Amino acid sequence: MSLHSIRLAGSVQALSSRGSPAFSAARPNGLWSLPPSECKVYTPELLADAMVRAIDPDPNDLWLDPCMGPGAFISALRKNGLGKSRIVGVDIDVHPSAEDSAATTVRGVDFFEWCASTDKRFTKIVANPPYVALCKLEHDLQRSVQRFHQSEDPTFALRSNYWCAFLSACLSLLKREGSIAFVLPAAWDYALYARQLREKVLTSFKSVEVHRSQEPLFPGVREGRVVLVAKGYLQVPEHAGRINHSTAASLISALTRSIPHSASTKAYATVAANSSASLFGDLFSVGIGCVTGDVNYFLLTESQRLEHNLPTTALRPVVSKARHLMASQMTKPIWERLMRADERIWLFSPDAHALRSSAVRAYLKQGEKVCNLDGYKLRNRDPWYEVPGIRFGMGFMSGMTSVGPWLALRSMRSLAATNTLYVVTAKKRMGMNEQAAWALSLLSSETRRQVRAQLRCYPDGLTKLEPHDISGLRLLAPKRIAGSRKTYHQAISLLLLGDTEAATAIADRSVVDGNKRVASAREGTA
Repeated sequence: MSLHSIRLAGSVQALSSRGSPAFSAARPNGLWSLPPSECKVYTPELLADAMVRAIDPDPNDLWLDPCMGPGAFISALRKNGLGKSRIVGVDIDVHPSAEDSAATTVRGVDFFEWCASTDKRFTKIVANPPYVALCKLEHDLQRSVQRFHQSEDPTFALRSNYWCAFLSACLSLLKREGSIAFVLPAAWDYALYARQLREKVLTSFKSVEVHRSQEPLFPGVREGRVVLVAKGYLQVPEHAGRINHSTAASLISALTRSIPHSASTKAYATVAANSSASLFGDLFSVGIGCVTGDVNYFLLTESQRLEHNLPTTALRPVVSKARHLMASQMTKPIWERLMRADERIWLFSPDAHALRSSAVRAYLKQGEKVCNLDGYKLRNRDPWYEVPGIRFGMGFMSGMTSVGPWLALRSMRSLAATNTLYVVTAKKRMGMNEQAAWALSLLSSETRRQVRAQLRCYPDGLTKLEPHDISGLRLLAPKRIAGSRKTYHQAISLLLLGDTEAATAIADRSVVDGNKRVASAREGTA
């Protein structure tokens, strides 16, 4: 591998494995567009040092930092005794850093073009890649990613993210038995575009650990981050788990010591495809409830309805909070209990008949004053007060709940939900017992394991599942249909009382070979 001095907004040292100037001829004036500055958050020194030590630095290793920035990882490698000849750092920014001299530094080149041309392979790769949707990059950077991988792989599609493409490309540069340590966004756990890459990582390394902290890893950055540590590339997988930490300091400390494969490490697990399991998305559709455009105007309590003298014919009954899902079945008496508690359970949705009411017309005039009619959601409506997408479905679900996803089956005919909740609709005709039987499968141990692998975790401990995450869950077929409605009521009653274990035990007994499958899964992850 030879070094060449090339012209890229000034003379910089750039690396070309093919013995030619490093891509300057492909760029106008030798300059690449830079990713948006807001997508780059530089790695704190303590975290960089811990990540380097997590994958066991050895004097004979060849290291790569594909987006070196100011050189936090280069600095950590230098402090661990690695020489310049054992470290390659790449960055699209032409401006040098204080650590450039500690590595074979390649600046002013796009990583994906460099990656496609180099024949170097590395034993260790450490990185904090930029986080930005590929569709938001400048066209030259988009084209570079597309040229690197032109197949249908969603990892490199425009709906994907720069971090995802970086990680996938780096795997192509990793030697057999090599290791990686990456700082990634919380989207690693749940993003649909990253699903194929997640599966590849989990099945291609001997050991995979995902560390997550309830505190932010980066000062001033609230968005969740995880640290992916994977060792033994192309070796038989032995362990894949996640470790949750209460503080950033405990995560950093844990990276530098061996984590026992115990109860503190939650194993990634999926249900193998078989004739007795079905994708949730094959059975049901999942979507958000209706979007009001202005919740303070369109959602009302019973006391607000009475204050404005609005007739019930101008409103629709709705549920709008996770706490509104109070039982296995949302019946009219349960909704009326919410109404008496003065919860927001009315959606203003007048039809032509209701517009004859003077109280409704007065409320519309008030709306013209207090609502932002030029806002995106309202300006595209005709008329502005007509709320679209009011769906009823077979039940409702919250994507953010401490007990995991569960279905509140709809028994009240006209009840709908707003976009703070998900609406679930069966794709074939189902009776209430069959609905309840599949809802029990959603509570089973097998499904809960999948849920833990999909959860998006925020620094404050809040967790969330997106509709596509729920659609991808694989449900074991119910063992019985008859009587499931009563059984489901028992399970949800326990769940809402906080006894998740008892609720799951009921669900496990309700799926095909439930106890046998659960025991087998536990043996496989012990």
